[in-house]
Amino acid sequence: MPRPLRPGLGSITIAVAALVPAAIGALAIIVPTAYGLHLLWPLWGAVAPFGVWVVGAVVTGWPQATIQRAWYGYRDPTAEEHRRLTEPSRRALQRLGITAGRYRLMIVKSGGPNAPAVAGRTVVMTSHAVGTLPPERMEAVLVHELCHHHGLHAVPVFCYTHVTLPVRALWWLLARIWQPVRRMWAVAKRWHTPFGFLVSFLLALAVILIFLVSVIPAGIAIVGASLARFSTDRMEYLADAAVADLGLGPQLLATLEAAIEAGHTDTDRITSLLAVQPLIVRRAQRLRKRLPA
Repeated sequence: MPRPLRPGLGSITIAVAALVPAAIGALAIIVPTAYGLHLLWPLWGAVAPFGVWVVGAVVTGWPQATIQRAWYGYRDPTAEEHRRLTEPSRRALQRLGITAGRYRLMIVKSGGPNAPAVAGRTVVMTSHAVGTLPPERMEAVLVHELCHHHGLHAVPVFCYTHVTLPVRALWWLLARIWQPVRRMWAVAKRWHTPFGFLVSFLLALAVILIFLVSVIPAGIAIVGASLARFSTDRMEYLADAAVADLGLGPQLLATLEAAIEAGHTDTDRITSLLAVQPLIVRRAQRLRKRLPA
């Protein structure tokens, strides 16, 4: 059975080079933090953020299943999902020459066919793909996801996951920073205590200050992470090409076209702002050109 053509070193180098904006965005967060801590704690304060970045990269690659469940909502397949996945996953692993048990399948709740590529041993499938696709199309999607872990494909995925760690950490912080203020305000209203209103006011001032200080670094980080999408987009194209090389291109194309017709285009604000077609549409166009008429 033919093996997929693995991407050359040039293609992988281009994909990794496209991550430079994301690295700049991450440094826009780390460097000011290091400088501020250096003023409070000379030398070691400057080193600490970089150390946390490295440790965070190591930690997120170690107890990965626990973190993926808590942060991203990944879960093990149900009994019915496991039954539906058994034969397609066996055939997909056989096509790629991968031994069973090397990767762990997890499910993420999503209405589309495409799941996020993650580093490590975890291969993610969407609940929609497992629950609705016929076996041949499910096999094509599985091969696509497995290709992100196969050979040099995994390098840009690994780099993107760890380079954007500070960006995701800042996003997580800004999304939750108002929670203590809201809780304190609710307590103050319930008990009508002047002290509670004072603490709420001081907490709100602190949060506003953090937001003002974070605006420029967060803006640079978000723009950098968005520009780095060119790297992840390229890896999607390479994985699609590998699926086509294995003879499953028509099945994957049919899956993408069905998702587009159903409106599962996953267009984000940056893509809309730049007037760029959704990734799934561009994938279908490239795959259609690659397949024989």
